[in-house]
Amino acid sequence: MKKIFFVVLFLLSALSVHSQVMPDTSVDADSVSTAIIPILGYSSDIGLLVGGVFSRYDYRGNTKPFNNLKQIQGIISTKGYINAEVLYEKTNTFGKDIRTTVNAYGNRFKDDTFFGIGNNTTYSQQLWDDEYYFFESISFGLNLKFRKPVYQKGRAQFDLSAGIGFDYQIAYVNQSNSSFNQIMPNGSDGGFVNYLSGGFVWENRDSEFDPHIGNRAELEINYAPKYLSEFPLTTIRLDLRQYARLFNYITLAGRVEARHAGGDVPYWELSTLGDDYSLRGYPLNRFKGSSSLAYNLEMRSWLIHLPNYGVRIGAHTFTDGGRVFTGQDSFKDIFKSHKHTWGVGGAVSAFSPDFILRADLGFSDDSNQLYIGIGYMF
Repeated sequence: MKKIFFVVLFLLSALSVHSQVMPDTSVDADSVSTAIIPILGYSSDIGLLVGGVFSRYDYRGNTKPFNNLKQIQGIISTKGYINAEVLYEKTNTFGKDIRTTVNAYGNRFKDDTFFGIGNNTTYSQQLWDDEYYFFESISFGLNLKFRKPVYQKGRAQFDLSAGIGFDYQIAYVNQSNSSFNQIMPNGSDGGFVNYLSGGFVWENRDSEFDPHIGNRAELEINYAPKYLSEFPLTTIRLDLRQYARLFNYITLAGRVEARHAGGDVPYWELSTLGDDYSLRGYPLNRFKGSSSLAYNLEMRSWLIHLPNYGVRIGAHTFTDGGRVFTGQDSFKDIFKSHKHTWGVGGAVSAFSPDFILRADLGFSDDSNQLYIGIGYMF
């Protein structure tokens, strides 16, 4: 029997502290919007989950897309899953047109999953029920990124980016007969990856949070030198996005992402598909390799508008695809053995049109999965 996720309750409760109710398509340039969103749900793998999201958008100063943003998220479950994340963004740092992003996170997965390395690793319902794919992991990290625009014209903007950060992860194997214990991948004893980053962002979408037209391209290179990191490595990621408006109320959104990791790469830094950003519907971290190619297509629409309360309710459908590559694959394999999933979802925007709470239900050959997060996937 496939794993099926159910939502018991998706509760929206927001507290507005700005001086006037904001419409659902624009914001007051001198307003501050604060929302508290409780979340309650259930999954067959992580049990009953409870948590909440606090967000505060400061639009004062007429700075686009905002002056600053603060978000705090916390989730716990009855099967030992714990997640905490803090995000802070400021678009004008020290009076300069430099956008600063600080992101800190911590996770504890009591039932983290490892299926091996490669695009053709197998899945067995019996082994899943026997917890063969499971291990426990603890991870945390901090990332600081700066973006400086070097070209601006209308909606179009080209930014150079730089940053610094670290990730730490350690695994705990609960049983000797497990896929993780049998393979013992690189990094199984845990450790730090301390890295420097650089790249660029091209942006000309009509909205950063709810885009309808335009495109976006991002190149990010992370370099972890041996004198700073326990695992010296380099990762390269290219993310391309395109948006188009259909019939004036449907948005067609497409995304292609390619990633490669080279050097002394621990298992958690491998290119991975199977989460709330790729191949939604497969179990977590289903496919791992040194390189990956992933693509997504979504059709989105806002169905219910309550302008007096600043609330919108929407729905979307999606399909995901992609595959991973290892050293045993050749270039001709790039068009072979791709995995595909499909699904449906819903979204709620409360008080600020920039704040969107999303739920996706994905279906794959292995299982069905539910994802709840902040903002559209891309």
